[in-house]
Amino acid sequence: MKIITVEEHFDTQANVQNFKKYSKVPNNNPHQDALNHDLTDFASRISYMDKNGIAMQVISDAGNSPQVLPDNMVVAASREQNDTLAEGLAAYPDRLAGLAVLPAALPDAAADELTRAVTKLGLKGGIISGSVNGEFLDAPRFDPIFAAAEALDVPLYLHPGVITDTQKVTLYDSTSYSPLMATMLAGAAWGWHQEQGIQMVRLIFGGVLEKHPKLKLVSGHWGEFVPMFLERLDEFGKVSTLSQPFSAYYKRQVYVTPSGMYTAPQLALVKAEMGADHLLDAEDYPYIKREGGVAEFVANAEMSAPEREAFAHGTAEKLFKL
Repeated sequence: MKIITVEEHFDTQANVQNFKKYSKVPNNNPHQDALNHDLTDFASRISYMDKNGIAMQVISDAGNSPQVLPDNMVVAASREQNDTLAEGLAAYPDRLAGLAVLPAALPDAAADELTRAVTKLGLKGGIISGSVNGEFLDAPRFDPIFAAAEALDVPLYLHPGVITDTQKVTLYDSTSYSPLMATMLAGAAWGWHQEQGIQMVRLIFGGVLEKHPKLKLVSGHWGEFVPMFLERLDEFGKVSTLSQPFSAYYKRQVYVTPSGMYTAPQLALVKAEMGADHLLDAEDYPYIKREGGVAEFVANAEMSAPEREAFAHGTAEKLFKL
């Protein structure tokens, strides 16, 4: 079966150096340096895909991203990263597509860069990682980004980002376990996903999806906890000023991926809530390498044949216009 995975990551040596030198956001992945070859080398990526039955990846920068560089660097660094991505994609047009990194701290510039990346470079949308200097995206100043994505008819992938130091100290640091355990809890094990779930909840209750009814958002890690709370959010969200229940916006405008969390219970819940036409496959390469497990999970998923085709590739082809 044809498989397209849509949350797969890349980097450039220039950005690696910029991030190490200028970013105030810490790198909380202890294996980052070991991953740099897989992140920066397109040929090894294609070899991995060939070996493991992956027809196409939609790739993007995330984590150690130009997004978090200082304001006086972020626009040029984002443009350079997107230009390099487009050059790499050009060598493998049938195997790779890409999402643009955006200078989200400067929303007008981010909207301009998304427009340039889509119309000039052929990228398929944009990615924003986490909150922006601790500020959530429902703040009105970020509206130009969402307006641009809606006008271009391209999705935005809302990826987790490193939480603030204050959040980490308050919520996750503890004398009862190690500093490394605190880092994992604040990041990939829990904290990233809680924050990104809050991001989505705020965007919907803040009216962003109601204001932009054709905007499409993608949420990884089985929706960052949100799908399991849709009924609860509908019940207690009645005090909002929205014209429809929370779940109406979520089910219409949000698409969900596993991000390598190939777990049957989560798939069953999200499919029941969203339908297979709002599910996309994603491995989270190279941070997670499921190898043959990518094809195996699709093949063994409890789905009808049409649902399996949608999850494996059909929804991605429609959403990203592949």
